[in-house]
Amino acid sequence: MNPLVLVLAIASAVCGINVLLVKDFLKLKQSKSAVLFLCNPPESRTIFTSLNDDNMFVKIVDLNSQLFDSYAILPLQVYARTSFVFDYGCDSYLEILDKFSDHRYFNLTFSWLFTTSDKDSPMQLENFFSHSKGIQMNSDITMALQKRGSAGVFELYGVYSPGKHLCRDIYQFKYGEWNEMNGMDIAPGFSFYKSRTNFKGLRMRGVAVIDCDNVTSDDVERILSTPGREPGVALFIKYHYSLLTILRDYHNFTFHYRITRGWAGRLKSGYRLGLLGVLQRNEADIASTGILHRRNRHDEFDFIHFSWEFTTGFLYRITPQLRDSSGTGSFWSPFDGLVWLSSAITVVAVLVVLKLVSTIISKIKRYEPSNPFVSYIVDVIATIAQQGVSNQVSGLVSIRIIIFSLLFLTLLLYNYYTSSVVGGLLSSPGKGPQTLQEITNSPLTLSFADIGYHKVLFAEARTPEIREMYSKKVQPSREGKNTIPVYTDVSAAVPYLQRGGYAFHCELTEAFQEIANQFDAYEICELRTGASLFSDFKLLGLILPKRSMYSEIFKTTLMRAQEIGLVKRHLLIYRTGKPACQAGSRIHPVELHSVQTAFTVLGVGFVVSLVLLGIERLWFNSVIKRESMNFIE
Repeated sequence: MNPLVLVLAIASAVCGINVLLVKDFLKLKQSKSAVLFLCNPPESRTIFTSLNDDNMFVKIVDLNSQLFDSYAILPLQVYARTSFVFDYGCDSYLEILDKFSDHRYFNLTFSWLFTTSDKDSPMQLENFFSHSKGIQMNSDITMALQKRGSAGVFELYGVYSPGKHLCRDIYQFKYGEWNEMNGMDIAPGFSFYKSRTNFKGLRMRGVAVIDCDNVTSDDVERILSTPGREPGVALFIKYHYSLLTILRDYHNFTFHYRITRGWAGRLKSGYRLGLLGVLQRNEADIASTGILHRRNRHDEFDFIHFSWEFTTGFLYRITPQLRDSSGTGSFWSPFDGLVWLSSAITVVAVLVVLKLVSTIISKIKRYEPSNPFVSYIVDVIATIAQQGVSNQVSGLVSIRIIIFSLLFLTLLLYNYYTSSVVGGLLSSPGKGPQTLQEITNSPLTLSFADIGYHKVLFAEARTPEIREMYSKKVQPSREGKNTIPVYTDVSAAVPYLQRGGYAFHCELTEAFQEIANQFDAYEICELRTGASLFSDFKLLGLILPKRSMYSEIFKTTLMRAQEIGLVKRHLLIYRTGKPACQAGSRIHPVELHSVQTAFTVLGVGFVVSLVLLGIERLWFNSVIKRESMNFIE
């Protein structure tokens, strides 16, 4: 016989448990640390320490000790998964297990092996499991029971419960055997995940967000499973419900729903409202909708799946009036303000230089006349308009260089200006207002999807842009006006969007299908999206209460559903993309308000000319009268 096997057999007789079984179990669980709860630790300490190696941390606990502290049993350094080996042949082990159950030690964090040489103890242990509230779906508990009529053979049973809080029983299933000759003999294809996938008709507690009156728990399945949009139900709620149907059908369970009107909120006393409050108080096992992914929510909930991108924003159809209000159709828009200022300074500088050069040269060369300042103004304007100068070009090289430089400058600026104007006329309208501030200052009439998160946002938002938008665009009364309501449904908002002059804030994918049905090709090309009120959030996550026993198994199931394409299929059903622009370019006529600046300049010129004409007439009359008086004298 192998000397090591002989030593371990002797150790098993001394300890009351089979040491070879323990070693094989620790290898099976790939444990790097173990806590051994033994009835006779003094005799076994040396043996287990000698069998230890550098990769295993072993701690031995005396179950018969009067100083036993259930909080101090964990290893000081946990390198990896920790396994507990428990000899339940001791007299007081049930009291100790009660403490472990109260402290939630029977969860996925630890692997448990219950074994003993006492043949009468299994009945007591099974009785403890049936009454313990600490046994959960994610418990990794193995009972090693000696097989009747076979010495040195142990049958391995897994122990779990799909929900003691839901009055479900403890389940035991055999997944393998162990013997001294061959070691572990695990059933082919066995996995703890597959062995627990069938919940056997378990009725779980769900919570749903439906912002409607007179909705009962019996109506939830009908509302969330009906294709298309429903009042008070966001589209992503139906998508996440479809993911729950994957879990429900695969794991064989049902739901009893609790209904809330919103996702979040608090009373002045601090009592938490909505779906988050229900889950935080463990009054539900899973939510039928996703929530916005915030960092602080990881401390309160278990996120098990992310696949829905929460994309919101303002939808509106851009019109010439809206384009001009944003500056894209203005007479001054092709050039930036600094360009116009630089051009004006350049013209003034050219006029001064022309007059100065002409004056200096006329003093040096008496045959060179000094033209009036008005003639230089006319020459500069004619040069800018590329129409030539009023008089013959001066023969002086310095003046010619100035005129040619100005002509070259205006030629370049004219090309930039005309290309911008022509490009704007031949292409689709500009971007329109994009930021929250631009949307607030625009002539658009705003409306919002009739979903609870909009109302909560305006009630609790402290952002200056949102508060200003609320005071200017939302708060003013619309009673008696033939306009869109502040909060409305997508189907009611799309005709206003088609008319133009209105903007609707919603999750974009909810409106795209309705827009594709009602807008023509050119109107789709004129559809624009603005900034979102929820710009900081992009992902929605399906959540469970913190440290839920279903987190790991549901996360694994949804991951496999994503790998085989079920999640993508549901995304294609519920998430509609923006309809493509297929109409090509559309020429937008220039309207009067687009060129009103040019007519304003012309009108001001007429008025100034008339005023100057009157002044010249009065001056001429006074001069004639003065000359006639001098002649008489």
